[in-house]
Amino acid sequence: MSNTVVHIVDITMKMSLKKTAKALAKGLLVTTFSSAMLMSTAQANNPPPTIKADAPNRYIVKKGDTLWDISGRYLDSPWRWKEIWATNKQIKNPNLIYPNDVLILCVIQGKTLIGVDTGEGCAGVEKQLTGSVSTSTVAITSTANSIPPIPWSAIQHWLDKMLIVNPQDFNTTPYILASKNRNLITARGDKVYAKGVPLIVGQRYGVYREGELYVDPKTQEVIGLEVTQVATGLVTSTESNGVTSLQLIDSYGKEVREGDRVFVELDNAIPPVFYPTPASVSRGGMIVRVMDSISSAAKGSVVAINLGSLQGAKPGDVLTVYQKGPLVRDTKDNDTPVRLPNEPSGMVMIFNTFDHISYAYVLDSELPLNIGDQLLPPPYL
Repeated sequence: MSNTVVHIVDITMKMSLKKTAKALAKGLLVTTFSSAMLMSTAQANNPPPTIKADAPNRYIVKKGDTLWDISGRYLDSPWRWKEIWATNKQIKNPNLIYPNDVLILCVIQGKTLIGVDTGEGCAGVEKQLTGSVSTSTVAITSTANSIPPIPWSAIQHWLDKMLIVNPQDFNTTPYILASKNRNLITARGDKVYAKGVPLIVGQRYGVYREGELYVDPKTQEVIGLEVTQVATGLVTSTESNGVTSLQLIDSYGKEVREGDRVFVELDNAIPPVFYPTPASVSRGGMIVRVMDSISSAAKGSVVAINLGSLQGAKPGDVLTVYQKGPLVRDTKDNDTPVRLPNEPSGMVMIFNTFDHISYAYVLDSELPLNIGDQLLPPPYL
């Protein structure tokens, strides 16, 4: 095969695999929640958020704080934080908060707002908000060491090497055929052989392990396949029979196995900064998996939900979890079964999205959260 043909094949493969990372199965569940209910929670003309009676007039940010924690000190509805945050127009990333920042509660132009005290109290916050400060250029602030929206340690595992892909696309990629020494376990420095679409010599590729297959609980449609990158390999040669040699240059805590798939490394980066905000999605959703658990989720857990970027989900979106009301019998009406209303049981924040699935962190839970629990944007309170 000529270099031109190989290059074209690789470009085609790249396009397909980028589509793999984004394009999942169509035809998702339309939940029992009506679109009218969703729209009612996202109207522009809502009353201002309620400041807690015991909200601190002055708070010094501590290392280990999260934005959700800080929001909860001031608001009964922490997901409305951005509505009370006094944005500093002289800073490129005006919503960042750092340890040792002093937050103060101010009333500016009739609105109760929170800003960073730069030494001038609320007068300084008002100057930052209106942009009427002496500096002539916009300062650029680093995201490093800023307060995260939720604890990074709780979600890092699901950010580093995890992807949701289209299973049909995944199954068309080259697969690991064997290792040079026929080892059952391979690691960094070993040579392995892949078979399938020819790869480009000298280019890095990821080695991915098939994981959880996501099926919508009601429609039973496949909505994605979770895969984990276990290694990175450098292509050293290709053969006419479709066999490619790769030198493993990195491994990520797991051995490479026969049957693992090989394709271009896909970026799983999330925005470096995101903030709690009421979700604005096209429909209600459901919890479809509780990560690292065979039963239920609680505060601090991670769940997968059947709302993705195509439904309007984005990092920082907050959703209320509703537990299905129990079925009871009406003894006054011949034991007729009656379904009680769904009750709120917790809240989650989305931190990583794919086309039809997102990972979300459990912010609060009054009851254990389970697969099938329903999701809606939180009310404006």
